[in-house]
Amino acid sequence: MVQNNRSLFFVGVCDSYKESPSTSPIRLDDLDGNDGTSDQGLAFDGEVGITSQARERNRRAFELGDSINDVALHLDDLDMVPLNTKFDMQMEMGSPMAMPPETQPPVEPLKAKNLEYSSLAHLPSYFFEKTHFRIERKCLLEMCKLRRNYLTISKQDALSCPRFHSTVTEKRLKPIKENFSGMRRLLDLREDNTLSPLSDDNYTTELFSDQVNVPSFKEFRQDFEWCLKIIKDRSLSRFSEKRLQYLANKFPIFQYLHSKEETRQSKRVPHKDFYNCRKIDLNLLLSGCFSQWRLTEFIWTKLRKEPDKIIHQTSSGDHITLSQLFKVDFEESSQFSNGLKIIDDSFLEWYKVIYLTKYHLINNEFEIHADPHNRQFQHYLIARTFLEFDNYINGEYLAELLQIFLVKPQEESKYQLCQLSVDFQFYLHYGNSDVDNWWMVFANWLSHYNLFSSNIRWNIRISRIYPELYRTGKVKNFQEYLNLIFEPLFNAQNYLHKSLGPILLKFLSQISSIDLCIQDTDSYIWKNFTTVSCLPKNWTSDGDNPTISQYMYYVYVNLTKLNNIRQALHQNTFTLRSSCSSTSMNRTSQFSSTLNFTEHTETILNNFLLASGGFLNAENLWNAPPSLVYLFYLSQIPMVVAPLNSIVDSKPTVVQDQAPTGLVLEPSKPYKKNPFMKFFEMGFKISLSSESILYNNSYTREPIIEEYSVAASIYRLHSADLCELLRNSVITSGFASTLKIKWLGISLTSHDYFVENTGFVDNWYDCKPDTSLQHNVPIIRRRYRNDTLAGEWRLIIV
Repeated sequence: MVQNNRSLFFVGVCDSYKESPSTSPIRLDDLDGNDGTSDQGLAFDGEVGITSQARERNRRAFELGDSINDVALHLDDLDMVPLNTKFDMQMEMGSPMAMPPETQPPVEPLKAKNLEYSSLAHLPSYFFEKTHFRIERKCLLEMCKLRRNYLTISKQDALSCPRFHSTVTEKRLKPIKENFSGMRRLLDLREDNTLSPLSDDNYTTELFSDQVNVPSFKEFRQDFEWCLKIIKDRSLSRFSEKRLQYLANKFPIFQYLHSKEETRQSKRVPHKDFYNCRKIDLNLLLSGCFSQWRLTEFIWTKLRKEPDKIIHQTSSGDHITLSQLFKVDFEESSQFSNGLKIIDDSFLEWYKVIYLTKYHLINNEFEIHADPHNRQFQHYLIARTFLEFDNYINGEYLAELLQIFLVKPQEESKYQLCQLSVDFQFYLHYGNSDVDNWWMVFANWLSHYNLFSSNIRWNIRISRIYPELYRTGKVKNFQEYLNLIFEPLFNAQNYLHKSLGPILLKFLSQISSIDLCIQDTDSYIWKNFTTVSCLPKNWTSDGDNPTISQYMYYVYVNLTKLNNIRQALHQNTFTLRSSCSSTSMNRTSQFSSTLNFTEHTETILNNFLLASGGFLNAENLWNAPPSLVYLFYLSQIPMVVAPLNSIVDSKPTVVQDQAPTGLVLEPSKPYKKNPFMKFFEMGFKISLSSESILYNNSYTREPIIEEYSVAASIYRLHSADLCELLRNSVITSGFASTLKIKWLGISLTSHDYFVENTGFVDNWYDCKPDTSLQHNVPIIRRRYRNDTLAGEWRLIIV
């Protein structure tokens, strides 16, 4: 096949057309949108014996033009000039639908030298000093540098996490086998265990007593107020809003122009599509990690097999069996129907609104014990028996539910993993705080039922329930609240304990992050505090809840000390994450007495400064100040959304003391009202999560697949979009970097290929020129994301 690169163009001021072998600034054959490919190159070669009619017409037209050089052509004569089209060649080939093969240019690998603006974390300090800034744009960069400073001190960056893993050679991940003896039974938490020489006592004591140089609360408050003044600047807000609108409008144009090329590049990757790419659910709640119909089927199975099993003992010493709880008598009726819906909507509302907020976190006993037939008491026993790990039957049913519906399916599925979030519960069983605390009890439960899995990492959720603990007398000040969470981890005795120490260390090695949950049910009082700068041990305030900034800062300080200790011991470190409630937009923050802002802004700004793990419930970021949203994009901070869960997330506005019938629920939001797609089009580092399957009416055995499938159906996402979302979930997860090398072909070690920054602290380098074989994200998509981010940074640093 012979290509003809000749084209027609206007010459000077003359109205005649002439032939030129050079490339014209205005090519007539480019107007049909064929990416500059000449249609004449599609004709058959003359050696075959077939002469193109279009080429013959062109030749005659040029001969005619040479013979009448003295005659000027007008614009009206343009219709007399023969133009080549693909339709002419298709007719010559015998079919109007015949499409000749087109030769695509070779794909060039992405080089780091072309991406010098993609990441600023690796640039030297003098790069910023020698650059002239506009005042408002310089502040954006200074805020990002301040964030990097806080995260580096707390050892939340990926390089500070020495997670050791053996080289994965198997085709699929296998569960961790128990290597410790005596763990197949629940250990007696009150037994007197002696210490074992796991490490040097003096060295450990010295590490625990070491003081880490953490910014003081006064310095943090000054930095917070300085950042707040920046994001409230009007000119900067207008600038950020325009840039966000530009990013939202740019992506559809890119897809319109390059969607076919993305499809071609995706098809070139063999045996790699959405279904066999790694996908990680970053925020799956333990309290709702299985669907409603699965829980109902499990209860009916237990009723058939063991109806006389004792599941609860009342305060008076009476025992309650399964058949008594559900009022099922198998002796009178031989036939048994399992079509009844045990877990109904009334139970789900009571469980979410009342149980999880009043009885789950503090482990309170239900007030009504005399009447087992009470409806609310029945709901309480169902929740305690099947959805708690610390109950009369030692969490047997919950462990079995996890094994059947979560652990085994994920181990059988090679490409599905999750980070399971569990609530930290504030209780003491026997008063011995050295061994009997939530960390020990939960780790002991996981070990007894062999629930450790290589496909699962754990997130610890901390709730803001200091007022409830103060009123019940469990704590006397805010420092005791923090001690309940972190003191067992700082205590060297727990690491050197004979039997429980190795179990706790194994559980801590599986933890990825600590999440501070800001929820609608958090206690809030409409008043100004006289001071918020006092130490936690001096904060009593008659049980009033500390501000969100106080929670975030003191959790950050304890996490910083803990990470420095664990890094010195060559153990994995933890990251900090936070969520945001929708009602916080209507609450005035109590953190500052001179500046007016909402708790919504306070929460997001604290996440920007102190949290490296990402931002949960990122739907609420959409209503934040534009400058703050733009900073999340510039820093590429990880974000997690759960669109399906937000549809049925009906929030009660009026809650009576115990009766769920008095609830007044807000109407559910449509799926398209979720700003997930807007964030994705702009280029945020966002990923999808199932969050709570118990409430989103999931009827499939793979809820995370269902989450992506619904998004693909509604927004018409194609393979490149889905694979980009999956890649975001893996690169921002808490799994080891050695696994990310295998899954994505990226490493923290510097290479000469593509470099990608996450959170303004972590640089991930491609280990080879083209890593599409691992994740199937086309190079053209990654180049677009990188060039767009580089263009935004040029507006800041140039």
